[in-house]
Amino acid sequence: MGSRALLMVKERTFSTATTSGSSSLEPLDVPRLAETARISLTPQEVEEFAPKIGQVMEWFGQLQSVDLQSVEPSIRADTEGDNFRADVPETFENREAIIAAIPNYEEPYIKVPKVLNKE
Repeated sequence: MGSRALLMVKERTFSTATTSGSSSLEPLDVPRLAETARISLTPQEVEEFAPKIGQVMEWFGQLQSVDLQSVEPSIRADTEGDNFRADVPETFENREAIIAAIPNYEEPYIKVPKVLNKE
């Protein structure tokens, strides 16, 4: 019997149909996935990456078959003690050196280029 693995990305659903352990990602889904990831792919790259992405989806599908009934839920994998350094504020003495290295600085802000386009 086949199963379905789903990848939810920003309110869009990409699916791979799995039957007998094999997975296939429709080539038409790859451009939508690339758009969601904000990357552009050529038609050749779509053909090249479709099987690779399908393989990753198949690996995620394998995770669905893992029996987790006996596993204690946790927030993160490492629950043994505190592995972080103390969060103690420190004053950096050479502020001018940092400001000199910043390409676009307007007191008291550091200006950076836009990272995401608003939709």
